[in-house]
Amino acid sequence: MPKIDLAQVDIRPFDDSLTVINRFDCGKKPINQFLKNKAKKAGRRMEHRVFCAHRGSSSECIGYYALQLGSDSVSDFPGGDKTYLKNYTAFPAVHMAFVGVHEHYRRQGLGTYLLMDVFSKVAAISDHAGFYALTLQSLDEESTAFYESLNFTIYSEGSKQPKMLYPLEDILTLVRASS
Repeated sequence: MPKIDLAQVDIRPFDDSLTVINRFDCGKKPINQFLKNKAKKAGRRMEHRVFCAHRGSSSECIGYYALQLGSDSVSDFPGGDKTYLKNYTAFPAVHMAFVGVHEHYRRQGLGTYLLMDVFSKVAAISDHAGFYALTLQSLDEESTAFYESLNFTIYSEGSKQPKMLYPLEDILTLVRASS
């Protein structure tokens, strides 16, 4: 597979009639299964908004992510009793439920490119709704290391699939600096 030119990558909302997903394989079964078996229904029920990366005008999905709104327990948040969060039982968040990059395009910057698109969408959401952070639950040690390298913070210890977050304030700083 040739090296990907990120300038040619187009991220579009998932449309099962326009997006080819049957060849998508990121090497992680739960991530593949969500896209192939659940994304259509989750989108129709408005539980997730799924966005797919394509090479230019190609219909083939080479990466994707799914976002949803939610909240998480403040008791899971280290130091939550020492911040404004101490007044709450849960903190509001945008949750990145799934993200995957096709195996042929790994280690070429596509995952970071997708994440920057997530950050842009999170910043846009913050214009209309208040929340504390972007959250995710890491799938394994490899993905945890990737997210930590991008400054995500673990906020639930003692799990092979830790919950992680990136504060909205930091996302807004990053998005504004890249504009």
